[in-house]
Amino acid sequence: MAQDEPIRAAGGVVYCLVDGMAHILLIQDKYGVWTLPKGHLEPGETEECAATREIAEETGICCTLVSLIQRVQYPVYKKSAWRDKQVAYFLAQAEHVEPSPQADEGINAARWFAANEAVQMPEYAQVRDVVRRGLALLTHEPQS
Repeated sequence: MAQDEPIRAAGGVVYCLVDGMAHILLIQDKYGVWTLPKGHLEPGETEECAATREIAEETGICCTLVSLIQRVQYPVYKKSAWRDKQVAYFLAQAEHVEPSPQADEGINAARWFAANEAVQMPEYAQVRDVVRRGLALLTHEPQS
């Protein structure tokens, strides 16, 4: 890996309650992979601001952050070099409204999935783990 600072990004496990049951917002990226909404931090931007901005930009969903779930780091190949990418994932709450996937952001689809289905949808094991961790935190959060 390059010794440079990691590429930083932020996103979230966005949930809403439908008849008292948690539903999770997932996106289908330009590669056809179901995953969590996330994106790069702008210069001087906090992880929290980036997470809410990216979720809204990719899905049209406005959310409120609840807590940090975890930061994950993995290698990416960009501009002919390997770099580390670090993503801060937050648990976030939103109203149950229809998402608007933003094609210009590389998003093919965005939809709410029942929690048990949402855990299975992401192709990447690391993302499935983040969804599981987010749901575990959710069971400990007060419901409004």
